[in-house]
Amino acid sequence: MKSHKLLLLISVVLILSVKIFAQAAVDITLGVTDGNDTVAVAVGLDLTATNCIDPQLGEYNIPPLPPHFDVRFDLAPYGCPGISSYKDYRPPGNPPTFPFTGLVEHTLWWQVSLGLPIDITYNLPLGAIMWITDNITGTLLNLGPFTGQGVTTIPGSYTVYANQAFLKMQYDNIIPIEFTSFTASVLQNEKTVQLNWTTATETNNSGFEIERLQDSKIERLKNWETIGFVPGFGTTTEPKTYSFRDDNITNGTYKYRLKQIDFDGTFEYSNELEVEVDFTPKEFVLYQNYPNPFNPSTTIKYSLPVESNVRINIYNALGEVIEELVSEMQNYGTYEIIWDAKNYSSGIYYYSFEVNSADGSQSHREMKKIVFLK
Repeated sequence: MKSHKLLLLISVVLILSVKIFAQAAVDITLGVTDGNDTVAVAVGLDLTATNCIDPQLGEYNIPPLPPHFDVRFDLAPYGCPGISSYKDYRPPGNPPTFPFTGLVEHTLWWQVSLGLPIDITYNLPLGAIMWITDNITGTLLNLGPFTGQGVTTIPGSYTVYANQAFLKMQYDNIIPIEFTSFTASVLQNEKTVQLNWTTATETNNSGFEIERLQDSKIERLKNWETIGFVPGFGTTTEPKTYSFRDDNITNGTYKYRLKQIDFDGTFEYSNELEVEVDFTPKEFVLYQNYPNPFNPSTTIKYSLPVESNVRINIYNALGEVIEELVSEMQNYGTYEIIWDAKNYSSGIYYYSFEVNSADGSQSHREMKKIVFLK
């Protein structure tokens, strides 16, 4: 008689549903430096954006900080006097809609030591073209068009002359990666966390890396671990559904996020999901044997919430005990025992499950039918 212990996957299902907030549908980050300090700014498109401050997208008004190097977007020319922001997201058209084709203008503002050039690093998504021009005639400064990734420089000869320029983005039929849901659930008895997510639209989407943090790594802010990849659908306006199973996990706290990657290597992250996993049994459970019917052997599985005295017997159709499979004290957990019936004839049999907790406070009796077909 041998038994094989497994950790129990209890019937606990945790579902978290998250809309992807604080991130524009089209989010283009630019790195700007004077050679000493670097500032990150961003432009893009979102159906909820306005020409002014949109806190839900991470925009906020900030005062200048002289004499430090600083770069941001001046929103005054677009009906927001005295307001500037490191991020400037706009609605895609009027009324806003995707796919979007059109030109969007941003006023880039900086303070820099006299005559220093400004380098701008860009990584533009497919369908976006960028220009940087002076805000007077377009002849004193005229950089671009730029696509893909690279670096362009606003020369010191212009920064000594003016502290603003137009950053113009031309979009051609652009479609964002728009998440509509991201959920996680602990699957009963399968030792698995299943992730599900859907997108409303996608553009240039190579796919999603699935990343995970566990327990102490969360507290210590360690690096995320990549545990899988799910291919995307490229460019589409049709809703798409995805799933991923994280198998062989143990008790603990997990965090998950998606790293959406474009074909050109650019990427962005989803929001994070936190999942509590506890596989400790909560009750006595006797599972149906599998397979059933069987030939010549089958597996009987059961769960114990506490240390218990366990007895499992096989009965024939006349109610006679023909074999004792388990008779011992066992710790809490999930167990499997294999019954080999090769020495018996085909027919209907029964297996009983009798348990009493070690402290005498709990007991359980149960019986199930089993079918042997040669």
